[in-house]
Order: sequence, then C-alpha cells, then structure tokens
Amino acid sequence: MTVQLSAEETTLLIDSLRRLLEDGWPVEGGLERAEDVTAIGQLSSALHELGLAYLGAAEGPGLAEALLIFEELGRAAAPAPLAGALIANLLLDGSDDPKVRAFVEEVQAGQAVPALALGAFDGDRFAGSAAYAPDRLTASLKFVEDVAAATHILVFVSEPSGLAIMPVDAQGVAIVADPGLAVPALSAVDIAAPPLLWQSLSEAKLADAAQAVRLLALARAVGAAQRGFDLALDHAKVRRQFGHVIGEFQAIQHKLVNCFSQLDGAKLLLSSAGAAHDRGDEAWRVLTDAALAFSGPALRQVALEVHHTLGAIGYAEEHEAPRHFRRIHADLLRFGGTARARAGLADYLLRPAV
Repeated sequence: MTVQLSAEETTLLIDSLRRLLEDGWPVEGGLERAEDVTAIGQLSSALHELGLAYLGAAEGPGLAEALLIFEELGRAAAPAPLAGALIANLLLDGSDDPKVRAFVEEVQAGQAVPALALGAFDGDRFAGSAAYAPDRLTASLKFVEDVAAATHILVFVSEPSGLAIMPVDAQGVAIVADPGLAVPALSAVDIAAPPLLWQSLSEAKLADAAQAVRLLALARAVGAAQRGFDLALDHAKVRRQFGHVIGEFQAIQHKLVNCFSQLDGAKLLLSSAGAAHDRGDEAWRVLTDAALAFSGPALRQVALEVHHTLGAIGYAEEHEAPRHFRRIHADLLRFGGTARARAGLADYLLRPAV
C-alpha cells in the first residue's frame, strides 16, 4: 500500500512543486520549451529530486497525490514524463524478479525514465497492440506519450498478458512522431525485438493501471482548464468595453459562474476516484468513468468560455490560452474519450442483478 500524506504534507508538496514550476518552467517561452527534449529532461530531473518518482511506490504517495501533481503540471503546461514512473511503481514495485526490482530502483532514482504504451488496454481501438513470444516482442502502437524524453518504454501486452520493458534506443524499435493537438507530439512505435525485461501480469492489473493513467490525463486537463479560467477571470476584472469592465456584464458573469461550477464538479469526482483507489475501494473504477464522463463536456465548455471571455488575445500563440486549449482537448480525447467512459458507466448500471 502507498503512504497517505496528511493534509499539511500534501499542501507542502504542492506548494514546492508550484514554486519549482514557476522557476523552472515559466510562462514565457513555454511552447518552445515543450518541443525541447533537453528542457524536458531538466524538468524531469528536477521533479525526481523532489521525490516524485516514488509516486505509487510502497513507501511513496498514492494516486490521490499523483492527481494533484498532474493538475499542477497541467496548470503550468509542463509536459513532465511522470506517468511512467507511477505505473512502474504500481505494477512492478515488489516484483519477485531481481532484475525488474533493479529497474524500478533506477526509475525511483531518476536514472530510468519510462514512457507508456498501453496498446490493447488504451481504450482507443486505433491504439494498436503487442504480443510476446519467448525472447521476442512484436508491437505496433500509437498514441505513445513522453517517448522523446524517455529511456525506456513500458509496453502493455495482451498476448500473453504482461508488461514488457524496452529501451527506446534498442535495435528493432522504430519511433515516429505523430503531430496533433498534444504538445509535445504523441508517437507511433513499432517493435520487433527481444525486450529488456518481461513481467507477467494479469489482464485485470493492466486494465487497472490503464484506468489510473486515464485519471492522470484528466487531472492534467483539469489543471489546464483551471489556469485558463483564472486567466479569463483576471481579464474580466480589468478589460473595459462600453465604459464598463466586462465582468459587470451579466453574460460574462454567467459564463464564468458556469465554468466555476463545472471545474468544481470535475475536481470533486477526480479526487473521489483517487481517494477510493488508494483505500482499496473497488468503486474507484466506476468513479473514474463517472469523472471522465462528466468532465469531458464540462472542461471542453470551460475551454470555449475562456476564449469567449478573452476575445482575440486568447487565440494568439503569444498568449497562454491556446496551449491550455490544446492540452484540455488532447487529454480528453485520449483512451476512448467520453464515449468509452459512458459505456463503462452503462455496463455498471445495467449489469444483471446477482
């Protein structure tokens, strides 16, 4: 079990992270740095020094704290490769294989930075799949994040079920960036080579890990939406039109109040799912689907209202708002999006009575 931080410890952790991001990932030039592998590597090293590579470990913070951390990363538009460390700790910490345990120790020490390829467990039917035969991994995967800054890829395998650990620079690994909404770009990865390490795991464990990754992406989108809302709110207090600050107009007030309510609802569902996971409550899975189903349309509406309030400046690349808009939509479209979450909820609600 992970360690549950007290409210005071959590506040100190988040305050430390926010200060680190304000100093090491300032708003100015953020879009350019997001394409800079060296800058991302420096950010990753700083986060490891803060102890964040222990997320999900037996002696580290749990998913609830990880979600708060990813909110901060979304708020700062900082593409830190942390999801792989969390999943490595959740799935591999305490492995019976000494080589696998040694790899986890490298992750926790910041010497190894894993990216995640969920394949058949992604939730998107176009995400590809992977198969493992003795001494050979064959995979064709899409929507892989963090590859440019990673040293290894953790490949979720369905045949047989397990986790393959593959160095990104290994012979037989081909990586191609696939530009889209996400910055930095997601990647397509093809593998035909023996993995460095193999860990057999049940499909249920892999599916739960993928569900946790969905929550991380949602948390990052929530952070981006909150930052966009804060920018719009500040703008509404100073921008003058027709002799009045625009925050005096009822139409703007209604937009911002709706955004506030939607953000609050998304955060409540997100924190409920994370807390349920960490206390071992099986309801965390359906709470995750509920959080995703609600937050998809809610956060997209927040993103639109931010632009409506900011007006033309919110569309300029020199402004922060466009990068948050992209982050929100890129993360909400991942893993099958809202449709998959609603299907999961329907399965839960309409399952036959025992």
